[in-house]
Amino acid sequence: MNKAWHLLARAAFIAGLAAPVLAQEQFADMKDSCIACHGEDAAEDVPHLGGLDAYYALLQLVAFRGGQRQNDLMSGLVADFTDNDLRAASEWVATLPAPDAPPGKPDADRMEAGAQLSKDHRCASCHGADYTGGRQMPPLRNQRQEYLAKSLQDYKAERRIGDRAAMVEIATDLSDDDIRTLAYYMAHLE
Repeated sequence: MNKAWHLLARAAFIAGLAAPVLAQEQFADMKDSCIACHGEDAAEDVPHLGGLDAYYALLQLVAFRGGQRQNDLMSGLVADFTDNDLRAASEWVATLPAPDAPPGKPDADRMEAGAQLSKDHRCASCHGADYTGGRQMPPLRNQRQEYLAKSLQDYKAERRIGDRAAMVEIATDLSDDDIRTLAYYMAHLE
């Protein structure tokens, strides 16, 4: 994603600080649709939205609306969203609780291998020491395993770039087994 897109998202977020109540009313009818796809019973290759920062969520919604991030369903849903709608959606997303680790004890060998891969590829330098993300980075901790693996595969294949090419560069060096191991590790952090 280019710098202009990033500046547009930032301006939309800042401009909306004065009108959050109106925006919440406009977005109210869409919440059930969001939960239907991204809630607890969602498909494994769909991200859990809990734990996302409002600004990061807004960046993604602007990217879907503007075509910088490709997903037919999401792009269609937000195509007619106003800036207020996008702000309301991102503010609401930020209220959702972060996901918990899947039940059961994770495989110790896979967790150790994942921790080493994460260290080797410096995942914590952008996504935080506890992998909970931040203002411009998504959380990885307890995200759905299949979604994490799909995202890494998309970065590796350059189907997804982001506003920085760092993830493409990192994912290029990952084998398919590395991707599965990293996804397992991040999904099962306690």
